[in-house]
Amino acid sequence: MIKTLSKALLIGYALLQACAAISSPALRPTLNVTGNWQGTSVTACGVMLLEQGRCNAVQRISFSLFQDGSKLTGVYRCSPGTMVCQNMNDGGQVVASTLEGSLGRIRVELPDGSTCMFNGNFKTESVAGGFGCYQGGGLLEQGSWQATRLF
Repeated sequence: MIKTLSKALLIGYALLQACAAISSPALRPTLNVTGNWQGTSVTACGVMLLEQGRCNAVQRISFSLFQDGSKLTGVYRCSPGTMVCQNMNDGGQVVASTLEGSLGRIRVELPDGSTCMFNGNFKTESVAGGFGCYQGGGLLEQGSWQATRLF
């Protein structure tokens, strides 16, 4: 009797979660961001910056993104602007992402084992937001980024 009740509760909970996910229109992407995006990132200054010499460092960045529903995959590239890329990481893979409405979160894994999270508000031909790069659980740098769509 208890096993049957537990199974029924578990099935009911799973159905409730599935219905909530389907009926939530705010979670559906409002546009397709597949394409090539090119722009810059600027490192913020302050006491949280691990390497103070990177204050206001500008890098040229690009993303080649492929969208499948709310999931993004792709490649990230970085090249020197006013400074070299953090730890000389010139590229990486998009390893996790979400796109809810026009808000995107892209996690990039870099060759040295660090990761960067790029959060942005996507529009048809542009995106702008903030980023943070982490290694070993610690914040390496953070700042802002923007890009335009090259298609």
